Amino acid sequence: MGFEQLAALQAQLKRGESSKTVASRSTSSQVNVKREIKQPPKPPRTSANAAARAVTTLQRHFPRAFPRNPAPKVPLKVGILKDVLARAASLGLSERDARNGVKLWCRGQRYWTCLIEGTVRVDLNGANAGVVTAAEAEYGTSQEKTRLARRREQIARSAQGQPR
Repeated sequence: MGFEQLAALQAQLKRGESSKTVASRSTSSQVNVKREIKQPPKPPRTSANAAARAVTTLQRHFPRAFPRNPAPKVPLKVGILKDVLARAASLGLSERDARNGVKLWCRGQRYWTCLIEGTVRVDLNGANAGVVTAAEAEYGTSQEKTRLARRREQIARSAQGQPR
């Protein structure tokens, strides 16, 4: 393809034409090529992706309450969701995403293991906001035991070749 042909193609692109005439490599005759430029499909918005993005936003704005891994998680103040929802709009989060982000943060092994009786709870700024009670510590322990039992079941099923 010569310089003149490239210049003609560039001019066609600027005009927005979707049908282009180019010279084929095997012959010197002109070939009409219809080319559509397709955008790659956007990945579907899942609540897991949105919740993970919300957690990242919370970690960026409130690092003392939502520390990054490998730092251990800290017990959050009872009712912290109300505080997060009050600031969600200023953080660029929808109410649903903020709610799912806090839910994701508080439902996991790292959070359940930080619930130890007498440990200080923190608010969004990292200030003391109460302590973990014995009942709350027991709840965290039971949640972790349940998670481990489910994981053992999954491993046993996959070893036997059974689907989930």
